[in-house]
Amino acid sequence: LLITVLAFTTSIYTLQFTDTDGNTVNMSSHQGKKILLVNIATNSSRVGQLAGLQQLHQTYGDSIVVIAFPSNSFGHEGRTNAEIKTFCQNNYGVTFKIAAKNDVIGAGIQPIYNWLAQSSENGVMNGTVGNDFQKFLVDKNGNLVGVFAPSIEPMSAAITTALTTNYE
Repeated sequence: LLITVLAFTTSIYTLQFTDTDGNTVNMSSHQGKKILLVNIATNSSRVGQLAGLQQLHQTYGDSIVVIAFPSNSFGHEGRTNAEIKTFCQNNYGVTFKIAAKNDVIGAGIQPIYNWLAQSSENGVMNGTVGNDFQKFLVDKNGNLVGVFAPSIEPMSAAITTALTTNYE
């Protein structure tokens, strides 16, 4: 019996993104914490999940990092970066990190989402995004350990249990 173990071709900590203010954020600054990555859209029928994401951020903020990645990949994000940030802050009190708007599928895919989508990059699975508000959980060692469907609420038992579980 031959078992093939996929080796990481890329560490998530080598990647970066630009936030809504135009600042570069290095993923390496989040080493040692769990990271919940969520593609959002302010015109999505699931936009109310921003409140749950903010609650997660406030409840588990010492041990996790929540990062929202606005995207028009599914046709629900027509706002600019500044408008997205204002909308999230004014309507949902968002204080977690918000990346600049980018594609989460297709040819112009954001590099972090390319990492999430390709087992050849993350060493675990092909995690293609199916719709707005799909959630990916990376453990404190930079390993992809969970994918949650867009319909799963941020404060659901599935997500909160995953956030409080040690994967070491």
